[in-house]
Amino acid sequence: MFSLMANCCSWLKRWQEPARKVTLVMVGLDNAGKTAAVRGIQGENPQDVAPTVGFSKVDLKQGKFEVTIFDLGGGKRIRDIWKNYYSESHGVVFVVDSSDVQRIQETRETMAQVLQHPRIAGKPVLVLANKQDLEGALPEADIIENLSLEKLVNENKCLCQIEPCSAILGCGKKVDKSIKKGLTWLLSNIAKDYEAIAERVQKDTAEQRALEEQDKKERAERVRRIREERERLEREEAEREGRPVQEDQADDGNMQSPFQPIGDLISKREETDRKEQLELGDRSNGPKEEEEDEEDNAGEPNNTRQTAENTTPGEQSKKKTSKLHLKRKHRVDPLRADDGPTESPTPPPPPPVGWATPKVSRLPKLEPIGDSGHSGKAACDVIITSCRHRTNSFLVPANLTCVHV
Repeated sequence: MFSLMANCCSWLKRWQEPARKVTLVMVGLDNAGKTAAVRGIQGENPQDVAPTVGFSKVDLKQGKFEVTIFDLGGGKRIRDIWKNYYSESHGVVFVVDSSDVQRIQETRETMAQVLQHPRIAGKPVLVLANKQDLEGALPEADIIENLSLEKLVNENKCLCQIEPCSAILGCGKKVDKSIKKGLTWLLSNIAKDYEAIAERVQKDTAEQRALEEQDKKERAERVRRIREERERLEREEAEREGRPVQEDQADDGNMQSPFQPIGDLISKREETDRKEQLELGDRSNGPKEEEEDEEDNAGEPNNTRQTAENTTPGEQSKKKTSKLHLKRKHRVDPLRADDGPTESPTPPPPPPVGWATPKVSRLPKLEPIGDSGHSGKAACDVIITSCRHRTNSFLVPANLTCVHV
């Protein structure tokens, strides 16, 4: 009875505890199935997943834990950024492609680098032997042997568990049971030593930020030295050539960050464009107004002088409207009410089909000239001369002449 009451009290105490925040890093070679595993845990479709460039952050609720998973890209050029996330992590999920036997050596070297890092050593590690549904996938024992997993975890004092799984076979409640089992094991081991791990994470994060600030200062110092050296060389060159030296008034202490919000840059650019358009409009309107005044003065006769008293209100309104219209349209000639719209010349109607085709009559059949009883070799030669003229690309016989020889 006493033990039952103690268990109830401990359960009630755990139930009243606030949710614990846990950060996990998911690493592994490219095409190992990290993003598919994360999507399966999250409840999304794990199929048709694009390669991760950089990292992706996923927040989910797992029991009494608020879990944040950093899915880090596995390409060779991206692996260098992994160490920037080790300080915030409470545990590690390493995904292995069980079917890719050709890259098992690369997988072992990468895992050794991860576990030997001082900010990872001693933290629990879950190994997911993914793609067990493919033909030729290595079983659990072969993966442990090829990766030298037992030796690595003992040297770095990491709690480790390997789970063979297939991430694409299910999602949400139907996710592979091995993935769910491995995640439960990882969170339970983190919960057993949560205070110590959280204190270590806080300490490592502070050190990481201090290192980043130090790197930032060193980078700014290098930039300052390079700038001073460049300015010194420019000053010496200007003195040799006799040119005036232009002093740089920029303050190095108030250097703006090159990374600014895109919205601020767009608003600044729009403001600059608006000012340029206003300046261009003022420049273009100035000469036109002067020309209008000159034309108005030239159009007035010398012997008559119009003033505000002798001009009628109708004429004043007409002048004002014409000038306003000129300024809006940016035209030199003022618009007049009596000038109607210019009509564009209409082309003449097309001629009927076949109008240029000449009529050709059939010529009578030619017969020999003279009587039939003509003696000797006299013959009737017919010389036909034709004068042809070209009309709309047609050749038409014009004259036919018969000559007796």
